[in-house]
Amino acid sequence: MRTLSLLAPAALILVLGACASTPGGVTPPPAGFDASATQFEGWARVADGEIRLYARERDLTQGFPTDCVSAVLPRNAQRAAADLNGAKVRLFGRTAAWAARDGAQTMQWQGSRLVNNCRRDTVIQADRVEVIQ
Repeated sequence: MRTLSLLAPAALILVLGACASTPGGVTPPPAGFDASATQFEGWARVADGEIRLYARERDLTQGFPTDCVSAVLPRNAQRAAADLNGAKVRLFGRTAAWAARDGAQTMQWQGSRLVNNCRRDTVIQADRVEVIQ
């Protein structure tokens, strides 16, 4: 049993290293995400100055941002976005390639800064948002 416990951290390091070696450290959007759309529906989790959009409500409780797409609103709307946390929302806008970002680790959108914590090669630049009842 002791050998197994020593190998587990080494295996984790290898897995994390493989993820980090992915070009740009990003992956394609989750299955079913339409990057050509202009409306995006899902469950919002607001953290670190961005919106993480999830397809299912149960994904909001995940500790690590999986199966999400990072999104950002114009500056004033983004500042008020904390009220969206846990709500089902519809974002209106477009997608952008993360590779087209203007900063080394961030993308600017109408005065807001997007970090892309979902680590996808596509992000959402939204003009507005509405809560779905």
